Formats: sequence, structure tokens, C-alpha cells
Amino acid sequence: MAASSKSPVASRPRLWKESGRRGRVVIGLLFLVVAAPLLSIAGSLSYEELSVDEPSLEKAKRRLELLRPPEPEQGWTKGLVVGGFFGGAWPTAQRVSGIAQTPEGPQSSHGYSQSHTGIFAGPYLGYNFMDNGLPLTRDGSWKAIPGVLLILNYAEMSSSALSYGPHFGPPTVSTGSSRTFLPEIGGIVLISNPSRFVPFLGATAGVALSWTSGNSVVNPSGMELVAPGQTAFAYAPSTKVLAGVAIRIVPHWNWILGYATRFIAPTSSSVEGLHPDLVSSIRSETGWYQDFEGWVALQYDFGTMRQAVPMP
Repeated sequence: MAASSKSPVASRPRLWKESGRRGRVVIGLLFLVVAAPLLSIAGSLSYEELSVDEPSLEKAKRRLELLRPPEPEQGWTKGLVVGGFFGGAWPTAQRVSGIAQTPEGPQSSHGYSQSHTGIFAGPYLGYNFMDNGLPLTRDGSWKAIPGVLLILNYAEMSSSALSYGPHFGPPTVSTGSSRTFLPEIGGIVLISNPSRFVPFLGATAGVALSWTSGNSVVNPSGMELVAPGQTAFAYAPSTKVLAGVAIRIVPHWNWILGYATRFIAPTSSSVEGLHPDLVSSIRSETGWYQDFEGWVALQYDFGTMRQAVPMP
């Protein structure tokens, strides 16, 4: 007798195969669903790693900004400097002449005056045009930076003079001590560089206002000719050339070591005589005055005197 349909036992392996195939399809779909986000994350990480190896222009710029030294403060104050100085002066001899008013008429004498070593001190205010520096090297690490100065100089020194009349004989001896107030304006050039040593050159111009006290004039006979307690006033144009080096101590603070040569134009002053019947007044005229000065200053600058090291 022939069977019309398959038995349940014979159909079981086929059902198992179909169910196994369906299960593998489901497991594959689940794997894709779970693995897709992980693959995308891995892809983004690999891209970031490549971007680190090959930085963009923006990232390179940020790195340079982190490595570059801080820039000076912006605004007009970044070039402002203020300081105080103290020093000594070594004068040279200068020509001197005197005209004494006597009952017989004016009597003149000529000679030399020698000022003695003096001291001076004062404050100063300056401004360096740091944005207008002239590059001295190709990489710009050395620059010539112009600046201006306002200097208030106060000095004290004593002097003595010997002058001879038209007749041979002992000289007339003059002595006195002077105080000078010298306001000056000047220009300087800083040689900015990456080191802590900044050399500079400069020149100043001003007016020397002098008060001479303790005047004494003794004639060849040993007689005092000037009435005591007088102060003689004189003024004259003055100019100075200077050079030195600024040494950075800590940020914004500098020691300044400097040298200067000062020139003062001829001056004249008058004093009253002690004995009017002998000498009623004496007029003194001096020639060009020159001295050599060494000084030290402590300076605070609101910006910086050093040029930042250029990045490659």
C-alpha cells in the first residue's frame, strides 16, 4: 500500500535545518546592529590619531602660542619706563676771567678754574617706541628701538680758580661751591636682543641752572675782596652724550650702568665787593665746561626691554 504523505519523523531534520538557518540569520543581524556603533567609534578614533600625526594649521598655531614667551602688556604703558640714578662727575679745567670794578676803572684778570669731583642724582621718565623697532638681524631677534627721556638732574661740587692780572705777581685765588639743577630732554636707541643685557646710546639737551655760594676772592696781597654770604646765579645751555647697558634683574626691573660726557656753554655771574672803595663788584666769566660722568640707576619698565625669542 503506498503512503500518501511523509511521516513526522522524516520531516524533523528538514525543520531543524530551516530553524538553524533562520537562527543564524537572526544572530547575524543582531551582530551587525551591535557592531555598527563600535565600528563607527573605532573609525573616528583612527581618524583622530591620524589628525594628531598630521596637525592642522589651527592646532600648530595654538602650539606656537603655548611655547611663545608672553607678550608685553598692550596699550601705551608698555613702553613707559621710570627710574632714579646716582653718580659722580670728574670735571676738566675751564678758562675763567674776572673784571673788577675799582675807582680807577675796570681791572681784568685771566686764568683757569678747576672744579672738583662732584656728585649728582635725580629721577627720570622715559618712553620706548617698541613697535617702531628697526630689525638689525634677519630673524628680528636684534632690534634698534628708539626712545625719549625726561631727566631731572641735581648736582653739587666745589671749585677753585687762579687768575693773573696784566702785571706779573701772585695770582688772585677764587673758591666757591655750586649747586646745579639740570632739566634735560633726550633721545636714546636701545639695542634690544634675547639676552638680559641691553646696550644703549643717547644724547640730551637742557639748561643748567647754577647757584654758587661761599664765594671768596683773595687778591695777590691776601685781602678778601667779596662780601660774605652771597649767592651768584648763572644759567647756560647744556648737552650730553651717554652710553650704557641695562641689565635685567627680574621681570620689569633693571639695573642701568652708564657713562656720559657733559658740555655746558660759557656762563657769567656777579658778586658785590667787600670794600667798595677798593672793589665795588666783580664779574666772573667762565668758558666751556666739560665733565665725565659715571652713574648707576634702578629702572622699572612697564613692558619689556627684551625682544621675544623668534620661533622657527
